[in-house]
Amino acid sequence: MSALQGSGGPRSRLNGERERTIYAGVLGLVRDVGFEALTMDMVSARLRTSKATLYRRWANKAELVAAALSHAQPVSVDTIDSGTLAGDLDELAVRAGGCAAEASSLFSAMTHAMRTHPDLEQAMRRHFIDVQLDAVRTLVARAVRRGEVEQDCPAVPHFAELVVGALVSRHFLTGCDSDPAYLRDYFRSVVLPSLGCPQPGSDWTS
Repeated sequence: MSALQGSGGPRSRLNGERERTIYAGVLGLVRDVGFEALTMDMVSARLRTSKATLYRRWANKAELVAAALSHAQPVSVDTIDSGTLAGDLDELAVRAGGCAAEASSLFSAMTHAMRTHPDLEQAMRRHFIDVQLDAVRTLVARAVRRGEVEQDCPAVPHFAELVVGALVSRHFLTGCDSDPAYLRDYFRSVVLPSLGCPQPGSDWTS
C-alpha cells in the first residue's frame, strides 16, 4: 500500500529503507507510550530525523501513524486469488491469523485513541480501514462474477464487515486472538453459509 503524503508541502526525499525505519520506529513508540502521548518531537529524537522532514511528508502525527500501520499491514488481501471464495477465505485465515496477536494489540490501542481524536479516526478510515474493506469486497465481487454467489444475495453488502470484524474484534470481546483455526471455522460456519455457499471439505480448499 502506498505511504501517505502530508498536505503541508512538497514530498521529502526519503528513500524506501529510511521510510521503513521511520514507520517501524513510530509503531514502536505507539506500543511504548500510546498515541495520546506520542509527539513528533519523540519521533524526531528517536529516529534522528528533523521535524521539518517529518512534516514535509506527513501533515501531523495522525497521518504518520496511519501511514505506519498501513505500511506494516501484514496481510495484502489484493494478492489473494485462489479461484474460489472458499479458497480465498482459507488463505486469508492463514495470513491474518498468523499475525493476529500483534495486530490485535496495535488495533486495540488505536481504537481507543480514535474515539477521542477525530483526526486519527479520519486518517485511519481513509488510509487503512476503508482500504482493507475495499480489498475484502473484491473477494466477494469475484465470487459473484464466477457464479459462486448470487448477485442479489442479501448478505453480499455485509460481507466485508463480517470478514474484517472477525479479524479485529475477537480480542476486544473475548481476550482471544483470531488465529487461523478460529478464522477458518468462522468463515466456514458463518460467512460462507450467509452467502448461500456450500461448506467446503476438510481441507477447506477443495
